[in-house]
Amino acid sequence: MNSPTPSVCKANSSAGILLIGSVSWALLGAGLQVLATIQLLVPSLAYLLPIPWIGYGHLAPLVSFLFTYGWISSGFLGVLLILIPRISGIPFRYGRLLTSAAILWQFAVLVGLAEILWNGSTGLLSLPFSRSVSVLFFISFLILGTGLTRGLGRSWKSGPLLPRLYLLGGLIAFPLGLGTAELLLRGSLAPGALQIIMQFAWHSFLHHLWLTPLALVLLFQLLPALTGRAAGSLSLGILSWVATITLGGWIGNSLASEGPMPSWLQSAGVVATLLLGVAVLGNTLLFKPLLEGKWEECRRQVALRFFAVGFWSYFASYAWITFLALPGVRQTTTFTMVGQATQALLLFSFYGNVLAGAIYALLPASRSMGWPSHPALAYHFWFTTLGAALLASAYALAGIFQGLALNDPGVPMSTISSYLRPFLVIVLAGQLFWWIGQLAFSSIFFASLLKLFPSVAPVAVFPANRDIPNHPLHPAHH
Repeated sequence: MNSPTPSVCKANSSAGILLIGSVSWALLGAGLQVLATIQLLVPSLAYLLPIPWIGYGHLAPLVSFLFTYGWISSGFLGVLLILIPRISGIPFRYGRLLTSAAILWQFAVLVGLAEILWNGSTGLLSLPFSRSVSVLFFISFLILGTGLTRGLGRSWKSGPLLPRLYLLGGLIAFPLGLGTAELLLRGSLAPGALQIIMQFAWHSFLHHLWLTPLALVLLFQLLPALTGRAAGSLSLGILSWVATITLGGWIGNSLASEGPMPSWLQSAGVVATLLLGVAVLGNTLLFKPLLEGKWEECRRQVALRFFAVGFWSYFASYAWITFLALPGVRQTTTFTMVGQATQALLLFSFYGNVLAGAIYALLPASRSMGWPSHPALAYHFWFTTLGAALLASAYALAGIFQGLALNDPGVPMSTISSYLRPFLVIVLAGQLFWWIGQLAFSSIFFASLLKLFPSVAPVAVFPANRDIPNHPLHPAHH
């Protein structure tokens, strides 16, 4: 096997920085999430601890920010920096620049954390930080995204096509959405109701055109590698890709029921959501045969286990979003906790499981290591899966009951609050379980990086002849 070039080592360093940051932000976000829920259950804490920067109004947007930009986005970029050069055969150039960009992303998360804690959120949906943080994210992404795009060079003519298409769509969507949101929302170019429309559009871009395509890149590339089966029906996959890329940006409009938006725009959002649900069903039909009869492999391979749950969570997340877009349901569940249920399904069940599976599958490829046979692996899976299930189900039931009560003028607000308390207790239990799962994973993750435990042989995701070549035409630039 060829020894890695210095540029490959630097690319691996940037991936390591992004993954270490991802795990660390997930732990911090989980702890702050528990604190925020305790404040909802025990309102008197606000009087006992009158500290504004740890109040619920600061913690709620901060937790969402840490999970979205710190945990998921940083983690996806990290595993893609490992994956892309290995499937294309083209090593990254300018390794130190990639490492600097990875550090810059973590610095942007840190600055955003400090801003939200001290000053609170900006009030903009999925954009709770200042323009300076957006600039840091933008610069970091331009460097990391350029490296990922270069790695796709030769791979357009060989290997699976769908992962490349989803990666291309995601890499275009993030800077396009973030730049447009900054210009319209903070550049005084979007007056009145257009501000609300743009916030929903950016929220859709962030989740359905940036994070979902990156998760699908990993599913389409790694599930066939781990199961030894190829995804069938390329035409169905391309049709689903076209639907995802063209309709994903419209989904947020279906959430704007009773808001200051034209009725035709809300209807367009509903139609787009329903059609995207059909596209998700198409991808489900492609993934399902890969896992049939693989339950024993799922039990033995922790990466495949997480991918299996992530795949079914993909279907469940968009089935739930499609259900919420139905006209009668949409009006009933507006301004309720169903939004938290959607976030729990997307972040914890779908993106989180896919990210965990990718780390388990790909990190040994870049670090020449295997994962130890340790109970923490099982703890990570079961606690995070149970915690995410409790979170999503409790928030969903709470939101539905809350919506029905809010639409009944005979139900006082005090009664509605009493309805929510049992569900919040379940939510708190789910958050604690999920936090324990992350603690178990972090213990094994950092110990494996430091090689404190004896490890077993890693799963062979890439054949030996697909390792990055020690090519003289791609030297490191220091």
